[in-house]
Amino acid sequence: MNKETQSIVVALLGGLLVSITLSHRFTSYVKPGFAPLLLIGGGILVVVGVLSLILAIRADARADRGRAAREAAREGNAPDDVDAGAGAAVAGGTVTAQDTGPDHSGLPDHDHDKSKAPWLILVPVLVLLLVAPPALGADAVARNASSQALAGVDVVARQSSTSKDGAGAGGGYKFNDGSGSAQDSSGSRRTMHFPALPAGANPSVGMKDVILRALYDADNSVEGVPVTVTGFIAPTGDGYTDGYTVARMVISCCAADANPMQLHIAGDAPYPSNTWVDAVVTVVPNTATIDNGYVPTVTLTKMTPVQQPDDPYEH
Repeated sequence: MNKETQSIVVALLGGLLVSITLSHRFTSYVKPGFAPLLLIGGGILVVVGVLSLILAIRADARADRGRAAREAAREGNAPDDVDAGAGAAVAGGTVTAQDTGPDHSGLPDHDHDKSKAPWLILVPVLVLLLVAPPALGADAVARNASSQALAGVDVVARQSSTSKDGAGAGGGYKFNDGSGSAQDSSGSRRTMHFPALPAGANPSVGMKDVILRALYDADNSVEGVPVTVTGFIAPTGDGYTDGYTVARMVISCCAADANPMQLHIAGDAPYPSNTWVDAVVTVVPNTATIDNGYVPTVTLTKMTPVQQPDDPYEH
């Protein structure tokens, strides 16, 4: 790949970054907060690619003039407008020692700047142009489904204790039994408190928020309370032999660190896998256990197909 082609590929890559950012396609791969960085990075690549292309074209033009000067000098007929630093002076039909360097015209033409490695830059460009991978969906849920109890909360802060069994005093955390929860002084496994749900009937609540409330909320804010969640139809979670789930992928940075969050619904799925839906559901108490990966069962009141959200992930 010569310098001109390298420059074009770099500019193309930058233009593609700008394009997928302005069209919001980038949210299938990274968090929305990365938009400014992608625009800046893509803009820089476009500028660098264009400037490099201009410099490469000018360098080729100078090289062409130099070759023309040498050819004319060998024939004793150098043009008057040849650059004095690149050509050869002709006096009395003979060439003076004003040539710019050794004459390699008898050697095979070669270019030290040519390399195959830059062609690898075309890989992400072609992938996004020709394949355009969609946001992670039901297949990713099936591959990555596991305990979702720790996906939102790493540990639960304790009142006092420095040991695994809670004995002693000091800062730190209570023993985490694998569910992301811990017993408090009253013996309850629910040790967290959440803000009040939005006002109104069937309030819209994030999938992650519903699951965390179902697992840890000491106030039981979603038990017996219908809420609306947005997600896609996916296979059942571990530990369930029937039904299906409404799922949503949660990311911290990008799709590479995505984790599925799921709500189990009994019965047959009314729509195919990967169909995005708004579902009005009510959490069934005490259905999320270690055996089913802490996927709560919910009763379904209403389900409506919807378009994929602009941001398909939760954070």
